Amino acid sequence: MVVPALGNASDPKAHDGGSHKERTSDASASNEPFVGPASEAKKLYRRYKRAYDKTIVAVACVKDPKCIDPEDEVLRYSKDALRILEKLDTLAAEGDVQANYYRGLIAFERMKYYDQQAEIVTHPDFILTNTVFRRYAKQQYLLAVKYFSVPAKINNPSACEYLGNLYLISIVSSPQKEKAGLYFYKAANAYIEQGNQIAAARMYNAMKDNIDLADPRIIQMYAKLHNKEPIATWRKLPSDLVQGAPKKSEQH
Repeated sequence: MVVPALGNASDPKAHDGGSHKERTSDASASNEPFVGPASEAKKLYRRYKRAYDKTIVAVACVKDPKCIDPEDEVLRYSKDALRILEKLDTLAAEGDVQANYYRGLIAFERMKYYDQQAEIVTHPDFILTNTVFRRYAKQQYLLAVKYFSVPAKINNPSACEYLGNLYLISIVSSPQKEKAGLYFYKAANAYIEQGNQIAAARMYNAMKDNIDLADPRIIQMYAKLHNKEPIATWRKLPSDLVQGAPKKSEQH
């Protein structure tokens, strides 16, 4: 699945089975989505993840009869996470690009969690629980598309990569490979502009996996990745690399 690396303890691995077997790229080795020091949005994202992780641990503790922690910890940590999420929502609504990105990332991670739970809970006796998980996954999917679309409009490569991945997932509808290919192409170009050839190559492979191999965008991206810049004419080459022109006597 196409996701830049911002992994954490509460972020379950994407499920490989069922309707999610469409081939995508792996963005786990991607660089940070924004350059410079951590913004307020990123700090809020980190705080949210810490509170969310503590909520998960507290819930697991409540289920364990040997747990000695107070049950109200679940409520306390979940309230903390909700307050932080509301602050991030406010920034996103005000047009903060990074806030939209990190809000989309939270929705993406929650979508994966709910979808994974729906894949696990398949017994007929728990069909209602399965339905609820799938409904939550769809809601988070739509939120992820909404929020990632904001930084994608300014060609943020990480956001474009996420959108490409989202359009290959069949949570809401059938995979939309053409849309996915468009965002992988945009991501590839943006990564090249950043000098990140590895990430651009990953997007190139994602394009090959999901759209027509004869598509001009694939050919163009191949050329960008493999054609080297010519040596500048003003730069003097080392003498041992310069071959003198053959003399007339050597040409006959």
